[in-house]
Amino acid sequence: MLPRPSPHRAFGFIRLAVTAFLAVHVFISAWLEATAEGIYTEGRPSPTEAHSLIAIDKDQTIIDIEIKRATAFFFYALERDGDAAVPVSETNSSNQTNAGDAGDEPNGSDEAKDQGEQEEREWLSLGRQSIKLGLVFLVLSELLMLSSFRWRHHVRSLAFLGTLIAFSVIFPACYMLELSDGGDEEEDSTATNTPGANIETVSFVHTNSSSDFSLIWLGVQLEADFSGYDLGLVEPENRTSVAENVPANGSKDAKSFIAFESTFDIQLGKNLDSLLILPLMWYLLPAPSIVQTKQFYEEEE
Repeated sequence: MLPRPSPHRAFGFIRLAVTAFLAVHVFISAWLEATAEGIYTEGRPSPTEAHSLIAIDKDQTIIDIEIKRATAFFFYALERDGDAAVPVSETNSSNQTNAGDAGDEPNGSDEAKDQGEQEEREWLSLGRQSIKLGLVFLVLSELLMLSSFRWRHHVRSLAFLGTLIAFSVIFPACYMLELSDGGDEEEDSTATNTPGANIETVSFVHTNSSSDFSLIWLGVQLEADFSGYDLGLVEPENRTSVAENVPANGSKDAKSFIAFESTFDIQLGKNLDSLLILPLMWYLLPAPSIVQTKQFYEEEE
């Protein structure tokens, strides 16, 4: 175990300077990063790759999307029949009918919509404010260590824990609430109208999918893969038979098989782990006791 130096009042100014520097360093960096990578491993669109990055900082949300080896996907999109589909089951038909009926109902006045949108936009703003307050409180708590306040160590510990909670819990939760974008009100329309839902439930048959969830440094990772036969690549007269039975290997219809793998990571900003230096600094640069601090002020007087 590292030997701990004797407390010295000069350490307080060093701790304050380091804390302020780290707070500013974290403040101007990205607070939350989400990356998604996908690749077609088999089929007509292979080997097209898609990479996306979402970074959120104190002011804005930056989105960057890059598609590599897109030639195969381009020709796949031209060749594919977007109207190809298998007969939908009665259960799905009734669900879609109910969703359509619900969509015909009035959604309320424009004023109510504007108010709801304003509330949704405030979630991310609330998360940003929590982080700003946490960082300011962290610096002020270190400044408080220069005084003879009795509970100063506890205040600093609470400020440090509060800042970590703001980054790791409050801000990600606010971002997820922002992404919900109305929650239940748009759940049905999203389920029936998004391309992903339409492809998986209608245009692809004999599908297989799996996912794996794991923890990574300062975040989580989700790995998923999907495969199936795309009816958009099958001749219209053969779609019914392909939907009922898996095409034989080597047949023309077997070329409609497509496999896709993806990885989704959501992490706290890469610079946020620098805050973990603070507890080590508190140990190596200890603050003087309350008695020593009072004696210092008495000597100055």
